[in-house]
Amino acid sequence: MPGLRRGGIGRWWLAALLVGAWGCSGTEGPGNADAGVVDAGVDPGPDELPCDVKAVVAEHCVSCHTTPLKGNAPLALLARSDFQRSSPVHAQQSVGQRSLERMGNAAAPMPPKSEPPLPDEARAVLTQWLEAGMPAGSCGSLPAGPAPTTCASDSFWSEASGTGARMAPGYACRSCHLQQSPSNAYFFMGTVFPSLHVADGCDPRLGSSSNVKVEILDAQGEVRLTLVPNEAGNFMSSSLQPPFPLPYRVRLVGPTGRSREMVTPQTNGDCNSCHTEQGMGQTPGRIALP
Repeated sequence: MPGLRRGGIGRWWLAALLVGAWGCSGTEGPGNADAGVVDAGVDPGPDELPCDVKAVVAEHCVSCHTTPLKGNAPLALLARSDFQRSSPVHAQQSVGQRSLERMGNAAAPMPPKSEPPLPDEARAVLTQWLEAGMPAGSCGSLPAGPAPTTCASDSFWSEASGTGARMAPGYACRSCHLQQSPSNAYFFMGTVFPSLHVADGCDPRLGSSSNVKVEILDAQGEVRLTLVPNEAGNFMSSSLQPPFPLPYRVRLVGPTGRSREMVTPQTNGDCNSCHTEQGMGQTPGRIALP
């Protein structure tokens, strides 16, 4: 793909591929009444999160509950005050109370069903803090705005690296191939990364890549294709057209067997066109291991 440079393929690719792709959801269920709402005239105290709570929220919540909001999340959860304010759905409850209730709601859980469940230790940290009334901590709040991009390998693909199946991880592969190499514009193309905000062109050195599966599901939820990413995280189908009627969804299975499943049916197979460094539309970011 001549002319590619880190961060420079231009944002001309299709922008609507996987809106809400991995299903972060802000839907709310019925709630109980009143406790824990901070009065507007009462000083709620320091706007700082406890360190363990901040770590759990950073890892499991802010991919959607950030600013700008992602994945159809209704509000940001970056600071203690975000949990203390009144719920937009049930004004007699705090957001923290609603969070606690949703964590135990099997019909409308949080995290949503598309995401891996909270590990027991993380769930215990949040539950204890919320049940204690969300006491102030000493670790501040999480930053708003775009998340910093990362590249743990500190190694980037360049034109000098050559072409082939390991080229240009993270770039919108099919869009580029349609223009520059139509015979290789396979219908399903994308990159799996270890985390949500990996930089364009970064070599993810995906460990245990042979144990990672990208399952392409048809409209009935049946697995129609199973694609395995290479060490550069890149995966692709072998045909230029979809081998079954669209729309489709995707289930990503990680090396430990944990999975996340796309909620919104799609018709465009150029996965990286929406799973960018920050995510296009409601997509939180990269196709990241669960």
